Amino acid sequence: MTPKRYETAILFDPELPEDARKEFLGKLSGIVTAYKGEVLKTDDWGNRKLAYAIKKRTNAFYTFLLYTGDRGVVEEVERNIKIFEGILRHLTTLHTAPLAPKVEAAAPPAGDAPADSGTPAPETPQTPAAPAEA
Repeated sequence: MTPKRYETAILFDPELPEDARKEFLGKLSGIVTAYKGEVLKTDDWGNRKLAYAIKKRTNAFYTFLLYTGDRGVVEEVERNIKIFEGILRHLTTLHTAPLAPKVEAAAPPAGDAPADSGTPAPETPQTPAAPAEA
């Protein structure tokens, strides 16, 4: 059985220093590894404008944390998020989308051109349209 993947969106206070934010994310990574999981991806979106004010703030620093772990990992991550005072909002969801591996786009060799055999592609049969009523 493959472990479940979770994604936690965290909205940090924009006035929180970067080193405090990085330290807290490191603490969350330690919690995930303690629950036999791993942090698959940490995605920082930076400061963004909020749709409405939260705790009298109109901007927030968005961070998304994608991770796996044993039972109880989400509860422990969220417990630590609730204790930390520099967070405006958070949301954890079960991540079901397949992970796309990082693939470098290989350029075709210089001498090769796309193969064109000169024959048209086979057409798909089309059903005749029903007569339109007036």
